[in-house]
Amino acid sequence: MADISAVDRVRVAHACEDYAGSWACNPATGGSVGSVGRYVAEGNLAKLCDRCGFKTVWAAVRGHLDAHPEILAAGRLTDAQRAERQAGRDADSAALLADAEVPFREGRWDEALALVDRAELASPGHAQFDRYREIVRSKMTDSVAAETT
Repeated sequence: MADISAVDRVRVAHACEDYAGSWACNPATGGSVGSVGRYVAEGNLAKLCDRCGFKTVWAAVRGHLDAHPEILAAGRLTDAQRAERQAGRDADSAALLADAEVPFREGRWDEALALVDRAELASPGHAQFDRYREIVRSKMTDSVAAETT
């Protein structure tokens, strides 16, 4: 999975955890890792396929499923179960963003940026993480400029 970013690998993992069990139960896939991987890639990671290419995403999904075969045996998740999982991921991400406020206010820019990165890895679609990074970097630049004048 070297061809996709760490954040995209998390997207792959989440899609596998949320949808692969359902696809494995679908007669169209026959439960094979290759077929399930194809359906997860095409059906649940279409935007990622558009950015990175289908073969790259399919390989990443298959790699994740090979490393975690229990996902295929987990069975179907209901929409409510998927929503609950996502809410948990979003809560984890929000908590990390909240934690980033302390180092941000204290001028510990690298620590604040690291927490924003961790928040994005917790739930990649939760917030506009690039905007958070932009705010931190802007304050960092302002701070450095103020110190040199």
